[in-house]
Amino acid sequence: MYRQRKIFEDSVTRLNETISSYLELEEQAAQSIFPHYFEKQKTDGVDHQVYVGGSLVEDGGFDPLYLKSLRLWQLMVVCGIAARADRLSAELPLPLQATHLVLVQHARCRSGSASTRSASMSTARTTSATKIVKKRIDKALIRGTEERVTQPGKIAIVYGQVSEGQEYRGYLEYLRHLGYITDEVEELELGDLPRRARPARAARDRGPCTSRSSPARPPSKLFAPPADGRAASAVGARCAAATGA
Repeated sequence: MYRQRKIFEDSVTRLNETISSYLELEEQAAQSIFPHYFEKQKTDGVDHQVYVGGSLVEDGGFDPLYLKSLRLWQLMVVCGIAARADRLSAELPLPLQATHLVLVQHARCRSGSASTRSASMSTARTTSATKIVKKRIDKALIRGTEERVTQPGKIAIVYGQVSEGQEYRGYLEYLRHLGYITDEVEELELGDLPRRARPARAARDRGPCTSRSSPARPPSKLFAPPADGRAASAVGARCAAATGA
């Protein structure tokens, strides 16, 4: 029993370290898009959040295109994570399959006018709530089925607003053109989430898959693909949308 648990823990650790190292490398490049707050945690998986806005820079300037660029960057990186996790699986003592979830939350977070301690506490509360929602979504089923929205080889994107779904479908179509995403994006609706979390719609692709400096001038186009180019193996995607409180 101990030996089996050790094999499992070693496999999880190696997978997490591979994902975490790649994420940190890409995050350094992403700071050049717009200075933002990035947070990462490692448990039985690797979780990360990105906070962006004018309050994070000295002159308070912010263009919505920065947010779009960071969202596209995040999807590209998740595709890269999916490809690396898939390649690594065969090399692990215990082959493991990873699932990938992107939760879209366009919400304001208090900062700037409050003290450093208060701002940190506010961010901590927001992060804690986000973690809880993510865990519930990870266990949620597609409405009318017994299938989870998160599946190995697919990126699940969960959003709450129709406009967010439209925005992400545009990103996915662009990534499909570049070869990051395979097939068509699945349009789904989540069933009721555990413990009264609200249901959500989801998009799932079907393939394998704090700085205080002033920002540069608004970019003329969305962020280019990561330096290592197109993912070695494409992943699938599925979108799920929230249907109510």
